Amino acid sequence: MKTKILGIVTMVTVLLMMLVSSVNAATMTADKTEMQKEEIVTITVTTEQEVASMQFDITFDSTKYEYVEDSATSALANTASRVISDGVVRVSAFESGNATNTLTLQFKAIENGENVPFTVSNTEFVAGSDETGETFEVDTINVTIADAEEPTDPENPGDVEEPTDPENPGDVEDPGDVEEPTNPEKPSDNDNNNDYVDENGDPITKLPQTGSVVPAIIAGIAILVVASLVVFKATRK
Repeated sequence: MKTKILGIVTMVTVLLMMLVSSVNAATMTADKTEMQKEEIVTITVTTEQEVASMQFDITFDSTKYEYVEDSATSALANTASRVISDGVVRVSAFESGNATNTLTLQFKAIENGENVPFTVSNTEFVAGSDETGETFEVDTINVTIADAEEPTDPENPGDVEEPTDPENPGDVEDPGDVEEPTNPEKPSDNDNNNDYVDENGDPITKLPQTGSVVPAIIAGIAILVVASLVVFKATRK
């Protein structure tokens, strides 16, 4: 009896272990946890085991994000999404004879917010013909939205310093009135080697015509010559 009881307990334990091992873990992640307004965040739901069909809801803050319509994408041919209520989008995907473990969808940031949550719920995953149990390791993620940083202006060099004029030599000193050169001292007769000079001290190159000294000398010589001839003739007689 004890042996039968022990065998039943062992079988139940094995079945429980097999059931636990069939539970498919899943996660939800975001491609960024810090973003700016107008940017897009991509949410990814990933299952540990590939499935042929999946459906779930993503709850989000509709004052901070807006769902990018028809952005749900997966390897399954029939992938669709729609907003079923304010802040809730439902996603579904399936394809016979195909399987995948990833589905993505996108949201656009419209307002600032600290640690704005996305939460997954109402999950249904099917592998083959059997629905699999899901254990979400991560079912809520938080993303912060901030204003876009204004581009900084290039360093302001301030007012451009005007180029300095070449070194100013200063005003040229006024030499004052140029002193008229003084007339050289009028040369004396000796300084001019006895040349005749006028009243300004300039040498006289041509003597003025007086009309008296030279003719008188010539006349005197002529008289002497005539007188000598007369006396000479008289003495010969």
